[in-house]
Amino acid sequence: MTIKKRISPTGSQGDPEIQLVEESPPTLPDHAGLVHGCYVAVVEVRGTHAEPHYTRHVLFSLKAAQRRIDRATAAGLDASIVLCQLIPAGGDSQ
Repeated sequence: MTIKKRISPTGSQGDPEIQLVEESPPTLPDHAGLVHGCYVAVVEVRGTHAEPHYTRHVLFSLKAAQRRIDRATAAGLDASIVLCQLIPAGGDSQ
């Protein structure tokens, strides 16, 4: 891709000149690679409703997940933890 850039002359005097410079397009990070295979903890807390009612929290550390479970059980609620592995939707499997 060719980009026009204004480049100042070596001295501070005079008008900047325009030069055509070849540059590669900016590269974007591979988002699929950022999350593929990462583990998260999903804490499911059952509410006090007559019908089953669950609140789910996705946490990135087991310590935070354990704190969430401790708070739920201290409040008299049932809580469980599920360890999940992230796989990007619609992407190639790596």
